[in-house]
Formats: sequence, structure tokens, C-alpha cells
Amino acid sequence: MAWPIVDKELYTIICQGDLSNELDRRLTSLPNVDEILNSLYEIDDEYISLLMLASLHGHDNVVRIILSHSSNVKNLVELTGRVYDIDRDLVSSVTALWYACDRGHYTLARTLIEIGKASVDHGRKNSLLIDAVFQNRLDTIQFLVKNNYVNIDGTQQNACPKYNSLMLSAYRGQTEIVTYLLEKGANIDERTPRSHETAVGCAAIEGHLDIVKLLCSAGASTNLRNHIDETPLILALKSDRLHITEYLIDITINELSVEELELIACSMILPTKYISIYQARPASMVSLMRKIFQIRKERNCSKSVMEPIIAYNYQQECQTIEEFDQIQNDIDRLYIEALLIRERILMPKKDKRLCDPLLQRGEKLVEQSNFESCLHLWEHTFHLYQNMGYETSLDRFVWVFCKMLIANVPIPPQLFIQICRLTFEPSEQDNNLPTLRNALSLVTIAAKILEQPKLTKQERQSIHQWIHDLCRQQRTTMSGQTLLHLCANEQTYLDINYRAHEIRQIINFPNLPATQLILTHGLRWINIDAVDTLGGNTSLHIVSQSEKLDALSIVELLINAGAHLDCLNRYNKTPFDYAKTIEMQTLLQKQQTPSLLKCLCARHIVTQQLQYESIWPAETRLNTFIYLHGCIAEDIRFIGEHP
Repeated sequence: MAWPIVDKELYTIICQGDLSNELDRRLTSLPNVDEILNSLYEIDDEYISLLMLASLHGHDNVVRIILSHSSNVKNLVELTGRVYDIDRDLVSSVTALWYACDRGHYTLARTLIEIGKASVDHGRKNSLLIDAVFQNRLDTIQFLVKNNYVNIDGTQQNACPKYNSLMLSAYRGQTEIVTYLLEKGANIDERTPRSHETAVGCAAIEGHLDIVKLLCSAGASTNLRNHIDETPLILALKSDRLHITEYLIDITINELSVEELELIACSMILPTKYISIYQARPASMVSLMRKIFQIRKERNCSKSVMEPIIAYNYQQECQTIEEFDQIQNDIDRLYIEALLIRERILMPKKDKRLCDPLLQRGEKLVEQSNFESCLHLWEHTFHLYQNMGYETSLDRFVWVFCKMLIANVPIPPQLFIQICRLTFEPSEQDNNLPTLRNALSLVTIAAKILEQPKLTKQERQSIHQWIHDLCRQQRTTMSGQTLLHLCANEQTYLDINYRAHEIRQIINFPNLPATQLILTHGLRWINIDAVDTLGGNTSLHIVSQSEKLDALSIVELLINAGAHLDCLNRYNKTPFDYAKTIEMQTLLQKQQTPSLLKCLCARHIVTQQLQYESIWPAETRLNTFIYLHGCIAEDIRFIGEHP
């Protein structure tokens, strides 16, 4: 903007510090003095008031005169503008007090606070104290603290977690500021309101060993835990700050239990979401484990180890330092040792963290094409999840088997059957779609294994028996879909969402071989005309909609097994009504001509609304047969808008 003459004159007087004592007279003579004082003027990309201008140049006498001529001092001192800071960065929303502190004009700043009642909480985004920490301005911090203008433990205003000055300076590695704040009585163990972080925890996360030492020497607690139960030691370990981890272990080793130390040692070699396998520190683990063996000896603290199992390659946890010395140079064996230790400690606590490294090791084994070891390890992990009361899933096993088939690696039949029989475990009895889809996926993989020419008779019988037992359970999804529904449905293929790119290379739906296996070994238990609760559809309704090549053969299989072509769903439609291809229509039309007499009778009973339900028990086959020929649309479960 173009400056009026009077403002230019005031500008010169203010910049020069009112050397001729003209400012008071000039302001007194102005009829609109408040308007001029409360205006912002544009100068070189800055928007500043006359008070800010005086603060910039450090003229305390000028500030006092300006304040004396304002009718609303509070409004004047809290006016914000846009200015260049001492580092020539353009900053917005700052007051005259902020500007004075930025330029180090502390006498003037005192005037603004004590006479102008300027707020020390009005910084750029936070209080002046927090802003000073961000800018590493020890001089401003000293000014504010020494004069008791601020609460030294006050926190950030617009952030979460709400760090105070000590936490923030510890996090940023500002040793001088931390030292000063401690000297002035900052609460060394103050914690953030929500996450409960402490200053020593902040320093540990960022790897500032000198500050961690300074805080601990000043009496900071190393035992305070944040909202997810992590001490500074654990935070340092998770952040891969090994130098801090080792320091904290040294000063707290007598306070920590042996199990806590063992878990820390394990974390030095096991990858986590924070530490990759490439960052693992086996030497550090070895060093700490040797100390732990010594502590066990001093405390006369024995441990009970588990029997060797195939999941851990029949390795057993070391019980003496001599045994441990024999494995200290074997990275893979140290990894297994860590897994064994964690299972001993975490399994009784039902701590779900136990399983993550097991899953990660399995992934690594798959990368190395060591599929069998992965399957044994993940089978063990499955039982750990189940025994701890957590949800289980077989999708990882389906993926590994698919990886083996893609790589043309033979799947050991006995191991496959062993995994398949996990479908009968208590944790796998939920009638949800993913659980049944995984079971069905194993059936499709079984069909491929049965093609292997070297399969023994016993192995074939074991696979057939598993399929028989699976069908015998007569399991359905929450929407009433049976294994046949899922096997005949292209949507089952589309619903694969776990590592779909690889699994879909092997598993496809509708699936002819899987349908053959289910009908061959489970027909005694399978209701081939079962209807789902979504649309009252049979598996024949579902597969007739498919345009895939296997669909025609599946329809023939279902019909030959006794499926009825004239079953009516909730929309009074037969499978023929849903056929999309000429080939499917031709096949269905050929099979359903002429209509069976019993089907015609069933339809007649329904259309004439003859009362038959009370003649025989409701669940008889005859009642069910009649129900399929027109009653579904009238069933209250299916009443609703037709599409």
C-alpha cells in the first residue's frame, strides 16, 4: 500500500528511536490515532504495525509512548502480522512481543508484558516458551523463565502429544536448553496427557545419549511407561538406538527381572516393524545373554525349557553359558534361540506379540524356498494363537501351497493332510465366509495333489477321508452357502483377498475338480439342493450364471448327482432362467425335458395352496421337496423387494 505522509513521518521517527522527542506530540495531534496504531502496513512483503516496527528496532521508549496513546492496549499488543524473523524467514501470525523476543530486545519485551499485558502464550503456533525451544533460543527461554513469565512445564497448544519445553528440547537434542531447564526446576518426570511420554523417553527415541545421561543423572525415572506400556529402554530398542539401549541396561540391570532382560536380548536379533532383519544386532544379543546367564547364576534363578519340536528344527533353548557359547556365531541358531525364549516367557501370559516374529520367520523361509520348514513353523504358530484364545486363519497355508505349486515343488502329502485337518480345530469352527473359503481352497489344492503319480494308496485315502469328514460337518456360511455353493460361484474367486495375485494362479472358481471331490466323497452328507438365504438359490442356480468353461461340466455333475433343475428361488426363477450362454441354456433345457411327474405334483400343491405341512413332520424329505418348487418366494425369510 502507499503510505500516507503522516505515516511516513511516523515511520522515520520510530525507526530512529524518536531522537528529537517528537513522537508524543505527533500522536497527540492525530484525530485517528487508534486507527493508525491498529493498522498493518505493507513493507517488503511484511505486514506490520507501528508497535511491531518499534519492537523490530528495539526502541523501548517508543513502545512506551505508543502504548500510552492507545485506547485499547490489549488489542494493540495482540495484533498479529507477517514479518521476517532473525533468520530472514517470513513468518505469519506473530505479535510485537514475539518480534521483540526474536530480535533479542528483552527490555522492550518486558515492557510489552508488564505494561502492555502482552500474552506469553501467543506465539506463532504455541506459547513463546515452546516457540523458543523450536528455534533453539536459549536466551529467550532464559528471559521468560528467569522473570517467571511462563510455566516451565507448560505444554504445546496445537499438537499431540503435548510436549513441554523439557520434553521437546530432549527430543530435539538441545543439551544446553535441557541443562538450563533442569537447573530451573523443570519437572523431570512430567508426562504428556495422552501418550504419557517423558523427557528421557523422548531423548531415547531420537538417540540423544548425552541428554539421556543428563536426565538420568538428575534423577529421571527409567521405569515410567507410556500409554502402551513401554519404558525408555524399550523405546530406545524399538528405535534401534543401541548405544542408549546398552546404557539404560547398564544403569537398570539390577532393577530389571531376568525375563525382561531376556526379552530385550531377543529384540536385538528379531526383526520388528521398527527394526529390519538387516539391522539385527547379534553381537549385542550375545553380550547381553552372557550377562543374563551370569545373573541367573548369581540369583540362583533356573528356567524350564520346552521339549524339542520340528517347528524349531528340534533345537532346544540353551541352559548354560557353555551351551550358549557354542551357538553365538550362528545367526540362524541365535534367531531360533530368541524364538524359544520368547515362547517360554510370553506364552503363559497369552501375549499376542509372541507370534509376529514367527510369522516373519515363516515369510523368510518361503523366500528361501524352504516351504516345509515354514509350514511346520506356521502350524505351531496356529496352535499358539488358538491356545492363547486368539482368532486363527488358514489363508497363509493356502498361500504357501500355491507358492509350491507355482514353483513345481511337490507338496508332501502327509504334511498337507496335517494342515488340512486344522480345519477341524475349535478356532476354525466359525461359520464365516473366509473360513469356509480357505477350507474349500484346500480341497482344490487336494485335487492337484491327487494328480501326483507317486502318491501312495494310503495317502490318497487320507485325503479322501479328510474331504469326507469336512463334508460331514455340513458347514455353511452365515448366509447359508454350502461348500457346493462356494465351489460353483465365480464370486468365491473374486473374493480372494489374501495375496490374491499368487493364490489366483492356482485356485479358480467355479472349480470342477473340487466339485467332483465333494460329490464323490461327501455326497452322503451334502444337501445338493440346499438354498442360501441371500436369494434362495441352489448351487445349480449359481453355476448356471457362469460363462467359464468348467461351468457346463459342473452343471452335469450336479444334475447327475440328483440336483433338481426346476427349483424356484425367492424370485420364482429356475437355474435355466439365469443361464447366460446358449450352451448353458441348451444343456439345462435338454436335461429338464420332460418334467418329472413328482416335480409337476409339487408345483401343483404349491400353486393350489394345498395344506400339506401338517400331514408329515416339517423336516421330511417330501416337505423339503415341495418347498423347493415354489414356496421359497413366500418364505418370510426371503420377503422383500425383488431386484
